[in-house]
Amino acid sequence: MLADFNSLSENSRTWLYQANRELNASEQKKCLDQLEAFLNQWAAHGNDLMASGIIKHDYFLIISTDESFNMASGCSIDTQVRFVQQLSSNLGVDFFQRTNIAFLINNEVELVPLSQIKSEVENGRISTHTLFFDNTIQTKGQLKNNWCVEAGKTWLNRYFKQSASV
Repeated sequence: MLADFNSLSENSRTWLYQANRELNASEQKKCLDQLEAFLNQWAAHGNDLMASGIIKHDYFLIISTDESFNMASGCSIDTQVRFVQQLSSNLGVDFFQRTNIAFLINNEVELVPLSQIKSEVENGRISTHTLFFDNTIQTKGQLKNNWCVEAGKTWLNRYFKQSASV
């Protein structure tokens, strides 16, 4: 059952899918149209899920469900993953490429391969204050308060400690 994203509770379970490239306006419309159709029929053990989805920063597909209405089950989550895989195929974009880390640099999303983080820190392009998208958040409240945070306050802090000792 499709709901307005803003009306979902802060405790709503949330999944983030980061595209491997920027989605243009046409792709975003297709994505949201297909997502709406999916969410209107998404269910767990025959029970509707109150859910919504949005695209943020042209890269991030975000799906949330208010589990105070009905809980998502393993099967319903698998169905969601299969939907996003099909969406990836339809759009020619990869929402499951996990080796690119997203930063907000000069108000633009920049994807940096995990293998290049150390060198980006050493050359000063990424600092402890560079905003990082932590896609491991699990609730809508965390999306609001802990998704885009300073890199030095996340697991990336280990790269700055190494850089300081060099």
